[in-house]
Amino acid sequence: MGFWIGEWLHEIPDTEYDKKGRQAIVKHLCIGPLETQIWYKLENGQYCYEINFIEGLESGELYTEFLSKFQMLEVIESEIALCEKYNKTELAALFQVEKEKILLS
Repeated sequence: MGFWIGEWLHEIPDTEYDKKGRQAIVKHLCIGPLETQIWYKLENGQYCYEINFIEGLESGELYTEFLSKFQMLEVIESEIALCEKYNKTELAALFQVEKEKILLS
């Protein structure tokens, strides 16, 4: 149910935490060179941004940084704006739910 903007696939947010205790909220996947950018919430309430270079000059590099609640909300709001621009209202609604969860936490 995601959508493409250029070489980047914008995916739907996960609804549950994975084995590592992370819930991916905003996911961007690039096909050339392969790269992922993921903004997620940890079970302990912290937020992180992760970039994983799978191909290219930085192949194998993985960077993670912690984000504030405000920064995470800005990322989600940007993703909602993109969804609306590309008429992905169902997807925008899913991100709105995640935004509201963060606002209530």
